[in-house]
Amino acid sequence: MLSDQKIWALLGDVNRTIDKDVIRLMFIELFSRLKALEEENLALRVLLIEEGLVNQELFNSFKEAVHDFLQMKGEQAARESDFFAKSGVSFPEWVNFKLNGQFSKPIEQ
Repeated sequence: MLSDQKIWALLGDVNRTIDKDVIRLMFIELFSRLKALEEENLALRVLLIEEGLVNQELFNSFKEAVHDFLQMKGEQAARESDFFAKSGVSFPEWVNFKLNGQFSKPIEQ
């Protein structure tokens, strides 16, 4: 439905109000991608475990390691958000930095 480029353009423009139709399209796209990911995940799990390519214990060990890694990344993102919230950088500038890796204008000291 929506390309990644279109999604980032819609979300990256902080001066644009996101209307209900756009929100609905975003949720449809998100749900579609989530369902596809769920199907692929289940198919791979069945293939790996049921076909005996990986035993359940090893699978659970890797699943726990991935969970821990994602939790660590989430905590890192939370610290980054807190830093920007306390820095005095405006929300539009913060979004521009996250999307483009630079501020649109120099920060005054």
